[in-house]
Amino acid sequence: MHNIKVKTLGAVLAAFATLNSHAAESPETGEGTLFRSLFGDTLEKDYGIQVSGLFDAAYSRNNRSTHDERQDGLSNLPVVGFADEGLEWGSLHLFVDKALKGDMVPRITPLPGPKPTEASFGFTFEANYGRNAQFARTQGWDMHWDVNSPGDDDLAKAQRDKQNFLAVPNIAATAYLPYGPGITAMAGVFGPARGYEIPPNIRAARNPFGSKSYAFVSEPGTVGGVLLGTRLYNGESGILGAELGVVQGWNNLRDNNDRKAMLGALRWRTPDMNTWIDYEFLVGDSQNDSRSDIQTPRGRVISEDGQFKQQHSLNGWHKFNERWSMGGEMVYGRQSGDGNASTVDIVTGPGFDGAHWWGANVVLTYQQRKDLSFSVRAEHFDDPDGYVLFPSSIARGAFNALTTGLRYDFNKYLSLRPELRYDWFNGDGDARPFGQGDARNQLTGTVETLV
Repeated sequence: MHNIKVKTLGAVLAAFATLNSHAAESPETGEGTLFRSLFGDTLEKDYGIQVSGLFDAAYSRNNRSTHDERQDGLSNLPVVGFADEGLEWGSLHLFVDKALKGDMVPRITPLPGPKPTEASFGFTFEANYGRNAQFARTQGWDMHWDVNSPGDDDLAKAQRDKQNFLAVPNIAATAYLPYGPGITAMAGVFGPARGYEIPPNIRAARNPFGSKSYAFVSEPGTVGGVLLGTRLYNGESGILGAELGVVQGWNNLRDNNDRKAMLGALRWRTPDMNTWIDYEFLVGDSQNDSRSDIQTPRGRVISEDGQFKQQHSLNGWHKFNERWSMGGEMVYGRQSGDGNASTVDIVTGPGFDGAHWWGANVVLTYQQRKDLSFSVRAEHFDDPDGYVLFPSSIARGAFNALTTGLRYDFNKYLSLRPELRYDWFNGDGDARPFGQGDARNQLTGTVETLV
């Protein structure tokens, strides 16, 4: 899995960008085997189109919930990734991709080597069915498909029934044009790949755990629009790429405030791709202009005037040697609010005057052998206004977490990722975000299976 031919969907391309030691050493992977065994490899060999699947399921328990709370679902919240206790069908993915032959992978990384001189065209498609698809949907696209009823309008019922959802978080056309330094373009609905962790939970993803960081929860899941990128520099001191795009908003294809948002990134890599640093942002007005068209949970604010929202991430990764690697992220965000009586937060009411949040996390991985690695992650995330983690939590204060686990590749088709995670909360007042509102800490155990 040393190149991008396993799967070239955005999240899968993250594995190439990361280039962790296990990925570099694995001579064979199972991705795409089922499709090739049924239909042959003509589609891939002749047209460069790769088709593969991923099934992601887990069993988890925590030390805070009661039997009835476990039965009702989402009892691990505000811990996300696998929010239901017991056995959870997290997601079943179908990936269909045609990779570009360019000098930059859109949303992921600039590439070393000479600039290609011929134009290239491709596409990316991902369908996701399962519990986690509930939060991968996009307003104005797959949010209210019939298959997602009744839980799309009745969140409490979706929680009680542990309803599965269908989402298509990636459906976009891509192109590489050999003009100037080379230009890549992407248009459609796609995951913006902001932050250190990029879904889905492919086996070689940046995030080695089934559970997600709080910083991940603060990031946008999908966007709809256009993204352009180019490789600015490729030399002995490194590789530098830049991206800039215009999109409808956060998880939004049908903009309900008539103002676009802008996303962009600067991406630097060492020539050997063993170290990288990314700065990424998404900025733009984020409010619901009308009470009759409220898009939640990403848009909590109702206002006739523009209320600016921004999210910034500085993240990176370094491979020390064949055994050790480390990644980390710092994130900052702010939702502006003018404080007028007509500016309403659907949680706190009129007179919303803004919110901010910030966090930092680091993950250390030790690769003992080709099929076995161990990781530990530490995180601090401060949400003093109880804003950005909604609907997982509205508690005002700081969330802290320590996660440890391993990844064992049973064979080329199956990986197991057990983990233990301890979360604790520091905040003002009586806020108790764990155990359905009665605890300030929680121990969660999860065994994840990736097929």
